[in-house]
Amino acid sequence: MTKLLRNVIKGAGSIMDIAPRTDYRRFVSKESPSKRIARYWKETGRYIKHSMDAHEEKTTR
Repeated sequence: MTKLLRNVIKGAGSIMDIAPRTDYRRFVSKESPSKRIARYWKETGRYIKHSMDAHEEKTTR
């Protein structure tokens, strides 16, 4: 494959990335960024609590 053909194919691929055929908006949350961040921190707190409880259970046996 020649260098010119490779560049043309790469360019065509780039255009497809700019205008994809799939609607990705359905995967994006409708929540505000601050609500999403608050939810993530709440989940992080749950994970930390779960880990601390598991560690405490191991060390108190």
